[in-house]
Amino acid sequence: MAERRAAAIVVAGGSGRRVGGSVPKQYLEIAGEPVLLRALRPFLDHPRIARTIVVLPPGDAMDPPSFLRGLPIEIVPGGAERGDSVWSGLQSVEEDDGIDAVLIHDGARPFATRGVIDRVLDACVGGGAIAAVPVTDTIKEVASDGTIAGTPDRARLWQAQTPQGFPRLGIARAYRLARADGVAATDDAALFERYVGPVRVVMGSHRNFKVTQPGDLAVAGALALAPEAGAGE
Repeated sequence: MAERRAAAIVVAGGSGRRVGGSVPKQYLEIAGEPVLLRALRPFLDHPRIARTIVVLPPGDAMDPPSFLRGLPIEIVPGGAERGDSVWSGLQSVEEDDGIDAVLIHDGARPFATRGVIDRVLDACVGGGAIAAVPVTDTIKEVASDGTIAGTPDRARLWQAQTPQGFPRLGIARAYRLARADGVAATDDAALFERYVGPVRVVMGSHRNFKVTQPGDLAVAGALALAPEAGAGE
């Protein structure tokens, strides 16, 4: 596969209060290290990532947390919604002709591995690619009155993760058109699919989950202390 010279945009621009307490989830600690620092490290250590851009809430972008100071990162302010934050990061690389691909990653996913990053980079040559894992539970489509409306074929369902990778110009175009049309999406691949072209799925990792609920911190703490936590899946 051709080597990709890529930029990583790590999105941590939200308030992240669902985990509980007054501290945004990206700043909470897992085994003594902030979630965001753990999310950043695989990209900072990766030889194919030329630039790492961190999107923070505007106030934090002006006065970053101490654990980010001294790291080889660029910090930009986020916006009201996730899409606004991604767009802010994309503007930092949109004119950088030295960057072939852009990886977009959630700052609340602390266990991405080099293997997952490599698979996304290799697959986003000429199109989009996302990390994902096959759904293992039966999924039910539920109507507004609470009754089951359908049971999709589980064999065709995958749970999307990040990083999601795209050609630099393609994802910038998708976001520009989406903003002009007033289209919002919580998933970057959905915008790429709509405005640019197909997106491939590559195998992610069940460890690469997003810290969202209070119980997730306990799970993340156990994973951080497990011997295989640093392994590249």
